[in-house]
Amino acid sequence: MIDQVRALLEPVEPPPYLRGQVSSVIAGAAGPVRSARARWRVATVGAVATTGVLALLVGSVVSIGGNPPAASAQAAEILHRAADAARADQAPAPRADQFILTETKTFFPVVGQNDAGTSISRSWMSVDGAHDGLIWTSDPAVGGRQSTVIPGCRGGRAAEWGPDGTLLNSTRPCTPTPAYLSDLPTDAAAMLTYLQRMSEGAEASSEQTFANVGVLIRRGYLPAQSRAALYEAATKIPGVVASPAVTDAAGRSGIGVSLAGKIDRYDLIFDPQTYQFLGWQVVPGDANAVQQTRREVVLDVAIVDRAGQTP
Repeated sequence: MIDQVRALLEPVEPPPYLRGQVSSVIAGAAGPVRSARARWRVATVGAVATTGVLALLVGSVVSIGGNPPAASAQAAEILHRAADAARADQAPAPRADQFILTETKTFFPVVGQNDAGTSISRSWMSVDGAHDGLIWTSDPAVGGRQSTVIPGCRGGRAAEWGPDGTLLNSTRPCTPTPAYLSDLPTDAAAMLTYLQRMSEGAEASSEQTFANVGVLIRRGYLPAQSRAALYEAATKIPGVVASPAVTDAAGRSGIGVSLAGKIDRYDLIFDPQTYQFLGWQVVPGDANAVQQTRREVVLDVAIVDRAGQTP
């Protein structure tokens, strides 16, 4: 019954004075981004507000109306905090000649096995899409490692791959795909429309729109204001609920927001203190198919000066 009631709760913007109180708490606890001579670390800073402010905020973002319900109050609270933490990120924009380094670990089902397969990936993607990037993938079960160069797009042409994955002298037409997504919307309404239009012309369901949140996070690095807009857009998706206590595939404690579809449940997981994005998972609706869960965790994100460089 509680879950059914939560589904009817529609979050609204709390009074300005209350948002100011929460913002002050978060801003007061936000720390500086770490830096080094050759690179700077991308950090999503945030803080946990005091219990009293949390209680006020939860009580102020809930209303019941005749419109279709959006995310539950608890889920909206998590997403608003993730948005506030994103806005507090004062890291400078990367240079066009730098690279976004992302390290992830993926867990995937394997036919005939109860244990999931795992793969660790590091990708160095060009900030402006014009420089050659690199993807390094390791499959622990096989013990192998594969490196693939991602050719940059310069002057409308990019190098072609040979059969062994090396770059050839021949080229093909291309369009740059920057890893730093600087042209995304910066307000929630426009971002929601963007997520809905990602579904290739078909009318996007709530399930697909919510899944597109994770797709966009994995596509590249979002500036602070666009990240905030992304999380706040998710509060407007009907059916999104909170998972107050979850453990990601790397064993880290987190809090999640979820949407259950007809077949799977899609979870986005955040750090419970910093509200940094930790990863995602797709859980089959059949309770007997837990081993078929697909998961990915983000281990590190950084800006580096060259492909192959590590922090």
